[in-house]
Amino acid sequence: MLSGGFIQKYQTTKDNVRFYVEEGLLTPARHGRNYWYSEADGSDFEQIKALQEMGFSIAAIQQIREQHDKHCGTTEQWRFNLNLIERELAGITQQEQELANRRAGLEDLRDQLITRLGDSE
Repeated sequence: MLSGGFIQKYQTTKDNVRFYVEEGLLTPARHGRNYWYSEADGSDFEQIKALQEMGFSIAAIQQIREQHDKHCGTTEQWRFNLNLIERELAGITQQEQELANRRAGLEDLRDQLITRLGDSE
């Protein structure tokens, strides 16, 4: 299918698709000046979106794709993916701690303001 059909089918934008092509995440066939997207490209697009929804960066998705292309179904690929997921989980844990600290600070300020407002009435 041509770019317009792909964009419509997957409810995305021309810029988004162009970016994925430039980053090597989508590899449609070229027919003259046009790109032709296969069902495999559609599957790749859906996988990219799913990984992004999990919080993976474009760089991480490129690494996942590279490992898949080189070592599909091997323990090397699985170890790589496990390591990547462990790093992502560690990052989430750190973000959760930062949010908990931020919440505690804001709750403390809120309580101070409530106390001051109660004292002034």
